[in-house]
Amino acid sequence: MGGCLVAAAVTLLGPVSVAADTLHDANDPTYNPSSAALAGAGGGTATPAAPGTIPISWEFKRFYDRSGGVPIFGYAISMPVLENGLRVQYFERQRLEHHPEKAGTAYEVELGRLGADEAARRGLLETAPFAPQPGGSAPGCDYFAETGHWLCNGFRHYWKSHGVELGDPGVSFRESLALFGYPISEEFVENGVTVQYFERARFEYHPGTGAAHDTLLGLVGYPAWAAAEPTAVAAPLQAPPVGELIKEEALRHLGAPYVWGGTTPAGFDCSGFVYYVVNQVLGGGFPRNMDAQVASGVPVDPKDLHPGDLVFQQNTYQWGLSHAGIYIGDGKFIHASMPGVGVTISDLWDGYWGPRFYAARRVGV
Repeated sequence: MGGCLVAAAVTLLGPVSVAADTLHDANDPTYNPSSAALAGAGGGTATPAAPGTIPISWEFKRFYDRSGGVPIFGYAISMPVLENGLRVQYFERQRLEHHPEKAGTAYEVELGRLGADEAARRGLLETAPFAPQPGGSAPGCDYFAETGHWLCNGFRHYWKSHGVELGDPGVSFRESLALFGYPISEEFVENGVTVQYFERARFEYHPGTGAAHDTLLGLVGYPAWAAAEPTAVAAPLQAPPVGELIKEEALRHLGAPYVWGGTTPAGFDCSGFVYYVVNQVLGGGFPRNMDAQVASGVPVDPKDLHPGDLVFQQNTYQWGLSHAGIYIGDGKFIHASMPGVGVTISDLWDGYWGPRFYAARRVGV
């Protein structure tokens, strides 16, 4: 190895008279609210950009990708702004908040309580569906004593099958709770759509859309941003660190063939792969020879590896330093492995690669 030069949602309370502004089809991520909708949301002069054209600031990007992306959060509808001393960015379905005091933890990025905010904006909090209900047990339902509300059938399945990525096996209760919060209403019919409000979201039942459990998330980010935009203070867009750019460039070549001595996407050997990827990011100057590569950059403790760090192995196809790759996180590295395999992803600490670890280096710092 390593040679190298739901069931349908049930309306528990029936139709209820609610605020008259129209619900938006959350299955259409290209939806841009009209100026009238923005005015009804509490003011603001924002003109929504075309979907996908507003970049996601780096401090939010990894959280966004790992915890659901467009189906959960929608596209970005604002650049990052400062709000109550925090950097935040608004999305079609949520507001992400950066908490630097929690850096390095699973809670460095947190979500706004936009479901509760939207219910308050619509004047719903004192209506019947939001009144706490008695507990008990019912098939296909869970009761949340914390708020006094039930979660049933398709909405229950959706809630339990999505969550913030906190590293738990599958999707845990705390991951779902971190993403959506507790239910703050029962199911009810709002403008002809069965909905249920949660602390951080509004679930909508849209049969026939092909969505998981026929459930889509309401676009509650638009009215939240419309209310915040007039007084928003712009914050600089945070660029990704060099290591993340190296990782992203490396992953673009996953599956490229192995060619001894190769240094292009037409074919790589292990050090040729590292040479090509790093120079694409740094603009040149990184050496081709593996001995020179391991002498470059800053030494890194293997317990402190970051995505984009270079990793080197020994005693693979020959004794001594003999293989190189790029760490991509979660104990994995990408490398040009061998003929017939090409550029692939492997476990850095498995039974083969772990004992052969030689060194790690961080470049571009």
